Amino acid sequence: MSNLENITNKILEDAKIEADRIMKESAKINQEIMSSKVNEANEKKKKIVEKAAAEAAMIKDRIISNAELKVRDEKLKIKQEIINKVFDLSKERLKELTEEEYIKFLTNNLKSMSLKGTEILIVPEKMKTKVKSIESLPKVSENETVDSGFILKDNDVTINFSFDSLVDYLREELETEIAQHLFKE
Repeated sequence: MSNLENITNKILEDAKIEADRIMKESAKINQEIMSSKVNEANEKKKKIVEKAAAEAAMIKDRIISNAELKVRDEKLKIKQEIINKVFDLSKERLKELTEEEYIKFLTNNLKSMSLKGTEILIVPEKMKTKVKSIESLPKVSENETVDSGFILKDNDVTINFSFDSLVDYLREELETEIAQHLFKE
């Protein structure tokens, strides 16, 4: 039996050596796999962090850009409100012309027109008496009035020289110039 024991022991010893070799190789392969997976995970982590940083920068830029647009829009809105106030104040000041200034405005504008003598003049209520007293002017309407300026009617033709209409008519032309004057930047 000693031969059989020797053979058995030899087989067991060879099996143990082979098992140790397989275990060492398995541990080495395991370590390589783990190292590879850790490196892969680190690369993915790096890419995710880079992508997140890029997205954060893009979001930050977008937020800043939107804020700048809102500020610009708000400034434009305020500037437009100021320009509107300038035109409103102009209309109000024109309504406050003295009788002398009003008559000068009226006569200067009527001089530049070819009048037939059939026209009806519509003026503000407070100016009717003064305008009627000037004989060279067209007949003044008794029933109609205008807030400011004057309106000249002849049959179906109406010429509107009310200050509101004149200022509105000139607004587009004057708006840029007024803005440049008010908002020197």
